[in-house]
Parts: sequence; structure tokens; C-alpha cells
Amino acid sequence: MAETPTDAAQPVPLSRSAADQFGRWGSGLILAGCIGFIGERLWQLEPAGLLDQASWSLGAALLATPVLFGAADVALARGWQVLADPEARLGKRAAAAIYGRGVLMKYLPGSVFQYVSRQFGGASAGLEHRQLAKASVAEIGLHVAASMTVAAGCLIAVQQPLLAGAAALGVIAATVTGRRPLLRALGCQLIAFSGFAAAAAVVGAAVLPAGAALAQFAALFLLAWLAGFVIPVAPGGLGVREAALLALAAGTMPAPALLAAVLALRIGSVLGDLGYGLFTQWRSRSR
Repeated sequence: MAETPTDAAQPVPLSRSAADQFGRWGSGLILAGCIGFIGERLWQLEPAGLLDQASWSLGAALLATPVLFGAADVALARGWQVLADPEARLGKRAAAAIYGRGVLMKYLPGSVFQYVSRQFGGASAGLEHRQLAKASVAEIGLHVAASMTVAAGCLIAVQQPLLAGAAALGVIAATVTGRRPLLRALGCQLIAFSGFAAAAAVVGAAVLPAGAALAQFAALFLLAWLAGFVIPVAPGGLGVREAALLALAAGTMPAPALLAAVLALRIGSVLGDLGYGLFTQWRSRSR
């Protein structure tokens, strides 16, 4: 029997394991390239140039940014609870402990451990696996939407700061008071990413040249954060975020100041996440 054209043209599907392996290798290559890019920038920069960025204002920024990142985690945790527990069966302290454990887990290699932690932590607290899975998928989508929205608002603020501020307050107020859980979760995430942007502006004010557009730098940081978020393997976006921010802001800011800002933001975000995660675990055990 002759082979039909349809049978002959059937493609050989890529197995799931092969696709996963390809994704891991691809992500690993991207991460290696990012680390190499950062290393190359460090190699070109004289150590004295980086040390010259040390100042009291930078020290103050390193104290303020963990607070801002930690406060952003509080808003993200609330947004997750709205999605995972729409009937509010868990208390805020219990939900924060589940989310805080996931925040700590995100610094393990890979991009799934924070979600696995919330899945099993929420299930052990009595939430349904299906609802928890839906909450994780929705949270990922909201991360993309909220980070890009706040970044766009920061770019508008470069020219129209009052308009951007009023619009941000209006949108956040409309979303956090909405009836739908997805809308309220979006409002929480907008607050969180506004905290990220504020942290970038604080660091920028400490190290960037006078007159630098801090709102623009905050927008670039959010775009770099998004790049680190969508690339798997890198724990907490480590390496990818820094490389993306260096590439986005290159040529518009002095290299020593830019590198100092990138490092300061990483230190602030790690300390903020660790502080929030450890505090929620301590508070859940001290009841």
C-alpha cells in the first residue's frame, strides 16, 4: 500500500524530556552569557572607580532599599492570598508564612521551587491544589503585566511626574477596592512593583550623577527585573537582572556609578527578601 502524503509529512514530535532538557541548556547558556558579560564589565572597571562610589548617601540607600523590597513582598503576599484563598479561610499571618517560605526558596537554582513551596504549604493549610495552581499561574501573568505597567508609568513620569503620579494612585485605588480577586491581586502587585521602582530611584539618587532621570532608571530596573524573572535556572534572577540593567543603561550613565547601583540593588533585594521570609517564619512559630 502506497504511503499517503499526509503520513509521509508527519513531523516527529519533540519529547517532553528533550524539550525540558533543551530549555534547561538554553537557560543555562543565557545565564552563563550574562555572568560573563558582568565579569567583562568588572574587568574593564578599575577597582578604585567602584570604591569611589562609596558614600554616606549610598549607605543610607543600602538601609532603605531592603525595607522597600520587604514591603513589596508584603504586597505580593497579599496579592497571592487573594488569588489562592478568595474565601479568606487563612489568616494573614498564616498566608504570609507560606508566601515567605516561597520567597526564601526562590534563591535555590531553578524557577519552580517557590511555587512548589506555596503549592504544598497552601495544601497543608487546607487550600485546594487546583486553586493554588491557578493562583500561581495568575500571579506569573500579573508579574508581567504589573511590572510593565509600572515601568511605563515611570517613563511617563520623566516628562509628566504629576500626571503619572495621579494616574498611578487612581489605578491602584480602583484595583485594590475591586470586587474580583484578580483585580485586587493586580492592585497589590502594582503597589509591590512601585516599591521596586522606589528602591531603584533611592539607589539612583545616591550614586548616579546629579540630574539623572531617576524615573527612567527605575523603569529600566523593572525591565531588567522582568528579564531575570522570565529566564529560568537563575536563582532570584541573579546575573540575568544585573546583565540586563547594565546593557539597558549602558552609554547613558557612567560605568562606575551604574555598576555600583546594580550591585546595591541586588544587595537590597536579597536582604529585603531574606528579612521578610525569615520574619514571617519566626512570626508563624511564635504564636
